[in-house]
Amino acid sequence: MTYTFKEHNFYQRESYLEAISTVLERGMAAKEVVCSITTGFRSIPSLRTKPGLNPYHASVADIGYGFDSVQGTINRLRMGEFISLAYEMLVFDLDTLRISEKQLSPNFELAVNGASQDVYYLVEQSRYFNKQIGETIGEAIRLSQELLGDKWYEIHSRIENIQAIPRL
Repeated sequence: MTYTFKEHNFYQRESYLEAISTVLERGMAAKEVVCSITTGFRSIPSLRTKPGLNPYHASVADIGYGFDSVQGTINRLRMGEFISLAYEMLVFDLDTLRISEKQLSPNFELAVNGASQDVYYLVEQSRYFNKQIGETIGEAIRLSQELLGDKWYEIHSRIENIQAIPRL
């Protein structure tokens, strides 16, 4: 069964979509800071060897794409575009973003393994912003769960199989 946003009061829906969007903007700002800080990690040996294959940078990129995806879905909905699987897209985008965030911390710790004292401050700042990213994603999901109620869990159980398809 698919759902449409017509089942909600317009103002209620807009209020939730605005709140989710605002929360994600804070997460995107933290992600941008993390990207800037990681340029200072170039002296860390684990980042110097095969930097294009560094899993932490891939995780940060995934987070960035995830934020863009959720914001794109929200913008399309707010502009009145009819999307037959609107709820499903929102749940899919947010939960995929959650999955990407789960990869962030372990990949970060691998990337900074063996970091010298001179970049320790940058490492700690990145940990702080990584935590902020996770908190904003959690808050956005909580808000979407409030908006959708029990439908969120029903939709989530249906999209899990789609998420199991590897991304290229």
